[in-house]
Amino acid sequence: MTLRSVWLVSLVLWANLVTVGQNLIPNPGFEQCDRCDNRGFYELGIERGANDPTDWNSATYGSPDIYSTVPHTGKRHGGFFTGPGKFEYLANHFNEPLKQGATYQFSFWVRAHPQFSSYIVDEIGVHILQGSTAFKQSDPLSQFKPSFTTPDGQFIPPKDYLPFKFEYVACGGEDHFIVGRFNKLMIGDSIYIGPDSTKEIIYYYVDDFEMIEVKPPLQEDPIALQQIDLCRDSVKTVRVNDAYVQKDVRWSTGERGPSVQIKNLDTLWVEIHLNDACNTILRDTLYIRYFKDISLKILSTDSICTGDSISLQALCNGDCFEYLWNTGQTDRIIRITQPGLYSVKAKTLCYDLIQEKEILAKDGHVPEFIQLPNVITRSGAAENQVFKAFVQPGQKHRLQSTSWNIFNRWGVLVDEKNGLDLEWRPDSNVSPDTYLYQFMAKYQDCNATNTKIFKGHVILLD
Repeated sequence: MTLRSVWLVSLVLWANLVTVGQNLIPNPGFEQCDRCDNRGFYELGIERGANDPTDWNSATYGSPDIYSTVPHTGKRHGGFFTGPGKFEYLANHFNEPLKQGATYQFSFWVRAHPQFSSYIVDEIGVHILQGSTAFKQSDPLSQFKPSFTTPDGQFIPPKDYLPFKFEYVACGGEDHFIVGRFNKLMIGDSIYIGPDSTKEIIYYYVDDFEMIEVKPPLQEDPIALQQIDLCRDSVKTVRVNDAYVQKDVRWSTGERGPSVQIKNLDTLWVEIHLNDACNTILRDTLYIRYFKDISLKILSTDSICTGDSISLQALCNGDCFEYLWNTGQTDRIIRITQPGLYSVKAKTLCYDLIQEKEILAKDGHVPEFIQLPNVITRSGAAENQVFKAFVQPGQKHRLQSTSWNIFNRWGVLVDEKNGLDLEWRPDSNVSPDTYLYQFMAKYQDCNATNTKIFKGHVILLD
């Protein structure tokens, strides 16, 4: 790998890390302060910040401050009174609204004023919210239940900054936060640290705020599929995705739990109650389609002459496969030569279909299918030099036996034969003349065996 390639890969990795873990809090360490005086001090008000556009400001009529006294890092930090008679709150916004279901890590550093505080307290809180942070009041913001509070009984001293962090699962759309003490001071909420017990002053410094996304929102839909195709009357088990199996799952059927069995429903919806601070309810709907009903029939004529062949065709009005006839054949179209009861079975995606049809023996007689010539010649075309029976195509199988007797005009027998494919090819000793014949054919009619005698004459030419 070349040096340029390494540099490009490193740049891409760095860009991804910045995107995933970037701090969403503007001016997190109070370093930017365009309105600070030469001491690095500025007193904030409601919707009045130290910069334009505004980042840090006051959430109430109190006036928190930006200082350059004892920052945790950098040059500046924030500060606010938190009782007993004066409650102040720092407020700021996020660079982008929080994503529903995403997990964020919020961290900051806190210490009591090293010289100014007579008392120290516990339960410094952070409240994350959506919308304006301007509350026109001077008393504590006790109407809020903060998103995080430092541990009860862990009093934050003036000696050093203490770090605090917490994870927050977003309801979605939150774009501001407030920092301060949200509870009124009660007995046991403060500790006297001196030096002047007559001045109940409680003032805290904060610095180095950070809000980063540590886990993206769940991307999985509650149900993996939005639509399924089923066979009518079939039973199907539907299950939520693995990410939700431990949640409070409620189905439109009235059942609860990670899975449900359905039969002949057109739609199925599910609600997943996450029971989180946002009271989040995820909803999803599954649409069910059913394969159309399929019928099977056999196409053919209704009867057959024994000895003939006809086709039987299995026909579906949908998707069929794996045909099986009672003859053992597996093609969709078969040929038969006998009357009888025929059946075919075909598979579909949902069920097997069976259809049968009776092919009857045809009554009546087959049309005339034998012809005999009345002229033959020794000098003509080869097919005209022989006397024989001509059978229509496809009917030769009907013949069982044939025989003939051929006589001259005086009644003398000149040729006599039995069998099939009879031929008379007169030699030179047979003179040109008119000859009489009697041809007998035994053949299979539609439903019987018949015998027919043909009588006529044939002229022999040179």
